Parts: sequence; C-alpha cells; structure tokens
Amino acid sequence: MASALLKPGSVRNSSLSITSRLFPPLSFSSSSSPSSSLSSSPCKTTHPLSQPSQTKTAPSPKKVPFTVSVHGRTWVDPYHWMRNTNDPDFVHYLSQENSYAEDFMADTQKLRQALVSEMRSRMPAERSMFISFLRLYYQYVPEGKEYPVLCRRFATEKKGWIETVVNYLRGRSGKEEILLDWNEIAEQYGYVHVGTCRVSPNHNFLAYTLDTTGSENFMLQIKDLTTLRNVPKSRVDGVVSLAWAQDGRTLFYTESDENQRPYRKIL
Repeated sequence: MASALLKPGSVRNSSLSITSRLFPPLSFSSSSSPSSSLSSSPCKTTHPLSQPSQTKTAPSPKKVPFTVSVHGRTWVDPYHWMRNTNDPDFVHYLSQENSYAEDFMADTQKLRQALVSEMRSRMPAERSMFISFLRLYYQYVPEGKEYPVLCRRFATEKKGWIETVVNYLRGRSGKEEILLDWNEIAEQYGYVHVGTCRVSPNHNFLAYTLDTTGSENFMLQIKDLTTLRNVPKSRVDGVVSLAWAQDGRTLFYTESDENQRPYRKIL
C-alpha cells in the first residue's frame, strides 16, 4: 500500500484533528475558552472504488549499513541515514514517494475533493468567542479560506461588554481588529500549525507558537497589538508552553531539548 510523505517530520501530524489545528488554545488573564462539538452523519458511497493505477513502480530507498548498539543489543539499521532530513538523497526519495502516491491514488481524486468539500461545509463559520475586560475576542474561518483569524472588538466604558456581545451577535458591533491571520502565515511558509496563543493581561501583546515544518517544533513569536507588528528579536525555537506575568510585559516560557522534551523554564 502506498503512502504519501509530504515533508520531513510531517507524518506525526497526520493524527491531529482538524479542530486542534485550526483553533489552538487561546487564553486570557480572566477568562477561558468554551467547548463545542461538531455533529457527524454516516458516510454513504454510491459505487465501489476502481482498482488503483499501477503505472509506476514503488520507489525503494538506498540502504547504507549502520550499526546501532542500545541496552546491550546490536543491530544494523540501513535507513539510519534518513535522520538527516537535509540529505539531498532523502529529499529526492520523498519526491519519488509523493509522485508514486499521487499516481497510486489518482482514481480517488474526485472522491477526495468531494470529501474535503463536505468537511469544509460542516465547519462552522464561527467557533469560539471570549470576553475579557471590555474586549471581545473571537475566532472564525473566513469564507473561502482554510484557516481561521483571531479578532477582537473594543467596548466603551459607557456600553460595557454585555451590550458589545449583544451588538456583535446582532451584527451591529464596532470595528473588527484582526490580531492574527493563520492564512497569511500559511501562504508565507506553505504550512502552519499554531500551537498556543496567549494575550497579555494588559491586552498589549499576543504571544503565540508556530510549527511551520510539520515537525511539531514550535517557535515563539510575540506581536505588539498596539502596532500589529511582531516584536523584533522575539523569536525563540523549541518553545513548549508559555504564560504572561501580571505586569503584562514579562513572559515565562518552557524550552525543549533535542528530543522535544521540556527541560528548562526561561523568564
């Protein structure tokens, strides 16, 4: 059976749900996100699939002898060389696998497109909404887009947040401010998985983590919400978790080691 290898390290992401990719945990100093669920219905098929195309031969990677010794046992691993994902031979092999998988699954192209369209039609336009100190935060997937955007609207002291929410639900709320657009990031890197979003207690900064390779190695970015620009030199690779201090300017985060295990906290 053929399998498509998209990018080095991306196989581990295949088990992630659509919901976890599109809507990462978003928290504030005084509120938490509500939970919601998607309904499902039985999948009906009108006709059996035809036999897969076999116009190409399955690619076979090269074998390089390499001896491994662990816990008193020794064996030969001829594919150890694949650990170097920058090896041109490895990249070429992935390209061959992708080509073979596309050819093998060519007869299911229309079915795959139909399934994707059906799944997208079942995704709600809006998924979550958060209220925090005269500010309304929410996420939704724009029509025709694949990823959501994180937005907020301000409430005046006179109206208060309750009227802001009511007006928002009635479509009469104030100007929308887009804080983070997953689609722009995906266009820049070709892939995006936002891990964690944290708004500072003073609502001036947004700290978030990104995986742009599919390796689940997240990098930290901090956006200044007063200018909607990323803070210079704020990028940190291998961040696992993060939290804001009450002063709104101090950020705590946990770094991972080479095995992607948390091993130290940094202020």
